[in-house]
Amino acid sequence: MAGLTRRQGLVWVATLWPAGLAWADDGPAYADIAGELPNLQFEMILASSGAPVTAADFAGHPVILYFGFTRCTDTCPLTMENAAKLVRKMGADGQQLRVLFVTIDPAYDTPAVLKKYLENFGVAPVFDGLHGTIAQLAALAKRYGVEYTAVTSADAPDPVSGITHSDAVYGFGPSGKARYILGTLAQGKANIDLVAGLMKPLLKT
Repeated sequence: MAGLTRRQGLVWVATLWPAGLAWADDGPAYADIAGELPNLQFEMILASSGAPVTAADFAGHPVILYFGFTRCTDTCPLTMENAAKLVRKMGADGQQLRVLFVTIDPAYDTPAVLKKYLENFGVAPVFDGLHGTIAQLAALAKRYGVEYTAVTSADAPDPVSGITHSDAVYGFGPSGKARYILGTLAQGKANIDLVAGLMKPLLKT
C-alpha cells in the first residue's frame, strides 16, 4: 500500500518542490507550500472528548495533519511514531504542537477507537484524532488533495486490502495557514531535526 499511496499523495508535490534540492529515496523530505493550499478548515468530532471541533479550536498551535486509519499496518503507525519523536525532540516546544490524525475509515475508527490508538504515540491535547461523516471527510480530503478509497464497513473481513490513501503530512502555522508538506515524517529514516527546525519558528508566528 505504501508505495502506491505515496505516488498518489506526492505527484503534485513535485511541482512545488524547490529547484536544486534532491529527493530522498522514498520521497521528498519537505516542500514549502505557503500560499499554495488553503487555510486549515474542518468540522469534525474530536476523539479525546467526543465533542464537535473546528479548525478554530486549534488556533495558536502549529498543527500537523495526517489522513490514515487505525488498522493500517505500515505508513500510518510509522508516521505517528515519527511525529512522537518530533514532539520529544522539541521538548517543551513540542507540547505546543497539535498532531491531528484524520480517519478515512470512520465506520471502524470510532472516536473511542481513535483515542485508544493514538495513546500509543502520545496523549491529548498534543495527539488527537478527528472523526467525521462521509461528507465531512470528503470535503477535508478534497481541500488538501488527499485521495483515498471508499470507506470500508466496520466488519469487513480484510479491511486493509480495501483501503488505500495518500500519505502526505501537512504542517500548518498557528494561524491555520498551510506551510509545509512534511514528507520525511512518512519515511523510515525520518529527518526529525529537519522537521523540528521547520516547526519551531511557527511557534512565534
